[in-house]
Amino acid sequence: MRSSNPIFNSATYQEAPSWMGTLSQAQDQPQTMSVRGTALKTLYLLAITIATAAASWGYYQQNPSMIMPTMIGSIIGSVAASIVMLKKPQISGWVVPIFAFFEGLFVAAISVAIVIYSPLAANIGGETEAIKHTNAMNMVGQAAGLSLAITGAMLAGYASGLLRLGSFMKKAVIVMVAGVSIYYIGSFLINTIASQEIIPRVDYDAGPIGIGFSLFVIVLASLMLLLDFQFVDDGAKRGLPKYYEWIGAFGILTTVVWLYIEILKLLAKLKSE
Repeated sequence: MRSSNPIFNSATYQEAPSWMGTLSQAQDQPQTMSVRGTALKTLYLLAITIATAAASWGYYQQNPSMIMPTMIGSIIGSVAASIVMLKKPQISGWVVPIFAFFEGLFVAAISVAIVIYSPLAANIGGETEAIKHTNAMNMVGQAAGLSLAITGAMLAGYASGLLRLGSFMKKAVIVMVAGVSIYYIGSFLINTIASQEIIPRVDYDAGPIGIGFSLFVIVLASLMLLLDFQFVDDGAKRGLPKYYEWIGAFGILTTVVWLYIEILKLLAKLKSE
């Protein structure tokens, strides 16, 4: 079963060299992929992303015109990084940390856009602009904390064997993630080209439908984490080369960032006055 995360769809990732053997053999090979190694690299990438986002937050507040270019550039960079990693996985250790840096810029840009400039920003209450700003900052911290908490809970559930997805659920998650992705990309492109909202953006709707949609997508992103963990686990059992830990960490990072954005949108919707 393939993950909807493009990084884990690589044919190279799916096929381990035959000489690497089973999990027990891989544990004796210091240069093979391990779950622990992937986890450490994921934490490293998250640290880069969070630090970069925190450092650049003020810049996007003062330069809102740079928000959209940064978001578009980050998407292009993500695709480019994916192509480089799939073509030359041996250099992923150089490519992925750089991507995490730009991902931090993306997180800061879209966070500022959501809590200050998007239609949802009007929902954030406060008697004064200073209080409203403080509420917005608190919401960003809450979204980050909840994202990491959900990631940790899903990882614990997977590691303990309590959370597993059957064959049907795997297919369902992949189809739904693809559908949400098409909706996001399609609505953004069509509305941008038309310079008006042709396709309603329910992800920015603070009504019951919009809140329900956000809850659905958050659950979907959480399930996506289970698939990501499973593919990392499978890669370790297959004894893939150690540089694939960077690719596994990259895939998890993209899902965690997606989860954070969706939680931030939901919190903004729930902050209506």
